[in-house]
Amino acid sequence: TTQGRFQAPPIVYTIAGSDSGGGAGIQADLHAIHSMECHGCSAITCLTAQNSCGVSAVHFPPADFLKSQLDALATDLPPRAIKIGMLGTTELAITVGSFLKEMAKASKPYVVLDPVMISTSGHKLIDDEAKAAMIEHVFPMCDVLTPNKYEAEALLERKLLTPEDVEQGARDILAMGAKAVLIKGGHTLAESESSDNAAVSPDVNATLGFAQDYFLTSEQPDGEERLCDGHN
Repeated sequence: TTQGRFQAPPIVYTIAGSDSGGGAGIQADLHAIHSMECHGCSAITCLTAQNSCGVSAVHFPPADFLKSQLDALATDLPPRAIKIGMLGTTELAITVGSFLKEMAKASKPYVVLDPVMISTSGHKLIDDEAKAAMIEHVFPMCDVLTPNKYEAEALLERKLLTPEDVEQGARDILAMGAKAVLIKGGHTLAESESSDNAAVSPDVNATLGFAQDYFLTSEQPDGEERLCDGHN
């Protein structure tokens, strides 16, 4: 009988930056992983000096050290899922992409990439070379990509001002290689329009005060709703 036997929880990696303030990065990821009754492991891609007011310094470890972290975990604690956050240098993105390819040769874990590129205050966190390396080496290994509106705009190098813009943007990001994309609705479309002193279009005005998510997958059945309901 298996009654009373200990069952090990699923293992989930977070490959991301450390937020010394505890509000994001691996600290927040580990809280979320634990809340889902999984065992969280971490590989740190950057160290930040920050608090609730902002970031004062960022340090990226050498790619060889990130590889050492990942190799140590893989030999003893195989993951069921991997969540990836900030990849601030070209070398770190290439290292993570290579690691994911090796993992896929065995039992491929489910991979979620949150492409952290823009700070909450709108500042650019990674350079164009790191972004290009992430698209080339990491996107094709991801099951779902979860940019917020500003990160989606950084990937596309254009503004998303209407629901139609967001839909086409999701299609264009999907074409970059990920299997699915979720453009997170942490910011309403009207925010960017008002900040640019532009007139709010009727389509945008209909969503005023709402944050909506948009999900698109390459394996999605026809007719499935993609625009998720928001909350006021």
